[in-house]
Amino acid sequence: MRVSTSTCIHEKVLWGKDIVFTCKEAVQTCVNAGYKVLDMNFASYSRGTLPMTQPNWEYWVKDVKEFADSLGVEWQQAHAHFYRWIKASPEEKVWHEELIRRSIIGAGILEAKWLVIHPGTVYDDTWYSQAESLKANVEAFQRYAELASKYNVGIAIENMFEGQGYRRFGAPVDDLLELYEQLNDPETFGICWDTGHAHLQKINQAAALRRIGRRLKALHIADNKGEKDDHIAPYFGTIEWEPILRALKEIGYEGDFTFEIHNFTAGLAHGLHEKVVRFSYELGEFMIDLANNSN
Repeated sequence: MRVSTSTCIHEKVLWGKDIVFTCKEAVQTCVNAGYKVLDMNFASYSRGTLPMTQPNWEYWVKDVKEFADSLGVEWQQAHAHFYRWIKASPEEKVWHEELIRRSIIGAGILEAKWLVIHPGTVYDDTWYSQAESLKANVEAFQRYAELASKYNVGIAIENMFEGQGYRRFGAPVDDLLELYEQLNDPETFGICWDTGHAHLQKINQAAALRRIGRRLKALHIADNKGEKDDHIAPYFGTIEWEPILRALKEIGYEGDFTFEIHNFTAGLAHGLHEKVVRFSYELGEFMIDLANNSN
């Protein structure tokens, strides 16, 4: 494993709603902190009038790639745009799916090996339908795979979390494994494990990772206190990390140890970002050493 982080680690200040730092500034700050491997968070730049929504979005991705190349950065994974299926009108869904299409092509431009995509959830006239959700996700991911194969990008399906009163496909490990098996394309598909999502579900993460095994291709490493998806750094929440690190070693995980901890920095003032991002890199190195030396 190599320590990695999402570009979203360097976006906002003082809990503002707007992205303050450009993607290039995020890349530069991460490199200054020690990172050589990054995760492009296309989702951040697919809102409002940000770059992925614009007609020249491909030029923007190529420009970021050229800048990152000059710094020796490797893009091992990326995160696609996402949306809640139930909340989108037919017209809105067309636009959301276009943004996912752009994410797939963008990942190919960056030469990212894996693109993380959220599964969706289907509700019927009673409430939640696992069967219809599975069917719809098989259709969607097969469609994504057709495009991804043209750009040499693998698709990692991310585990979700539920809230009080609603179900969500992809929260149980069984959902991920059943979808993976029905897609029946291990060269194209894998699983991304989000530790924060799993903690909210009160999942035994070490046991879940052992079940996933070699299907695991990407990680979103984040902590929380078991109440909200806080996206803070490990050891600042209530996740027990040592069993997770041991499980990663046991299953022979070959991907990167990728932080998704934007709320660890989002409240900071400008001058603190570089110091805290540097701390996150050192924390990642410490945790990888723990994993490598675990018994």
